[in-house]
Amino acid sequence: MSDASLSLRHRIINAAMRTVYFGRIRVLDLSTNPDSQPPKSASSPAEAAPTSGADRPAASADSPSAPGGRPARRPRLIIASHRNGAIDGHQVLAAFPHAQFLVSIQLLRHWFLRLFIAGIPVVRPKDVERYGLDPASVASPVEAGLAHLRRGGDLGIFPEASSEWGHRPQPYKSGAARIACSLIADGIDVEVIPVGLFYSTPDRFRSRAEMVRGPAVTIPDRDGRADNEWEAAVASAMGVALDDVSVNCPDEATFTAVEARALDRARRTPGGSASYAQAFLELQNAAGSVAPKEDGPTSAGQPEGSPTSANTVARPRTYPLIRWIGFLALWLFAPILVAAAVAGSRADGRNTVTFFRLLAGFAAVMVWIPVLIIAAFFWPAVIGAGVLSGALGWLLLGVRRIRL
Repeated sequence: MSDASLSLRHRIINAAMRTVYFGRIRVLDLSTNPDSQPPKSASSPAEAAPTSGADRPAASADSPSAPGGRPARRPRLIIASHRNGAIDGHQVLAAFPHAQFLVSIQLLRHWFLRLFIAGIPVVRPKDVERYGLDPASVASPVEAGLAHLRRGGDLGIFPEASSEWGHRPQPYKSGAARIACSLIADGIDVEVIPVGLFYSTPDRFRSRAEMVRGPAVTIPDRDGRADNEWEAAVASAMGVALDDVSVNCPDEATFTAVEARALDRARRTPGGSASYAQAFLELQNAAGSVAPKEDGPTSAGQPEGSPTSANTVARPRTYPLIRWIGFLALWLFAPILVAAAVAGSRADGRNTVTFFRLLAGFAAVMVWIPVLIIAAFFWPAVIGAGVLSGALGWLLLGVRRIRL
């Protein structure tokens, strides 16, 4: 619950959980050349850590922990879309493994949750009512976030404040803009990075999870404006930048069709260039224009090449038989899968299913894996066969042509 960077334990646990559930997280980097950046992948804390001078500026002569008290590294404020509950933080860590987050205090109240969730606690009005908390008993999250950034850290914020699986972002709060303005007023050069999160099927095991890193936000100059006016201008610039790399469809029907067509395109694109997020953004931007021929047949009676709404595309196949074969191959880990399935069925929304499953699955792992280790001494052939079968089943569920 401190404002220090995440511990190695948290980074390893988060990397393991997101990789087992989704597979490798693809990162589409638009920060240098929006038109030609290929997608990257990140699964371990080390893989995603930026090391180049261009990506993580080194200290200048007047900035290290030197006399002026400025940070040794340029601080980065990461503003991300909020699509899939607490799991969104796991995804951001794939590209920014040392990032710290502002986290609702409800996620930090139990020892079990603190095993894999850490951050700067935020007490919301509904937390005061639910838990009878005194906001004054918790340090100001804005001040704690500012302190972390002043030391050159990475701070992740979800400007929507709460997640929702919808066709466009919820209204953005102004906290991120307030933090950026405070740093700039103190003479600290902060980099604001917009990050869009994409899930092909947010509540399904081994579905696609990707993120898009956009170009750094150009912060408007103050130009003598009052504090609130400047903060509003900065918030507007951040909102536009985040919208550009996020799910932001005009209506639910367009969103449903664009995500279906994006999944179909990602399935049919061979090799490492297949990116669901890239396809989604391209189709979202083109919604309302002529639909590409390769993305779906022209409706009967409709002249070829005429404007086609994105919402006329059929849903992609789900391949239930192949997925069942993949799950059956995971027979050795059945207790973990059952615990996760039961917990997921109790989620209160589509955007919390995966979080509930990971909670229960993680608890089951803590019990079942030691049992398997002991069993391996008595039935090594059976356990070895089960592990091999499970690995093959996991890979089968992630095959590009059938993956959800």
